[in-house]
Amino acid sequence: MYDIEMTEARKMIDDIKGQALTANGKTQQAELDVKKQRARYNEITSLRETDRKEVDAIERQIAENQAVRF
Repeated sequence: MYDIEMTEARKMIDDIKGQALTANGKTQQAELDVKKQRARYNEITSLRETDRKEVDAIERQIAENQAVRF
């Protein structure tokens, strides 16, 4: 009886270890994805700020051109 229970316990332990390895792999992949997304977010934020500055400069130029006109 003891041997059967030990065999079942070992099997359960092995299954749990396999599940833990799978979970760790998924966690590492998720962390890598988060890093990539954060880098992309930072890049887009920077580009957005650059675009905003360009739009402001164009709007100022338009205002200056309209002021000269009148």
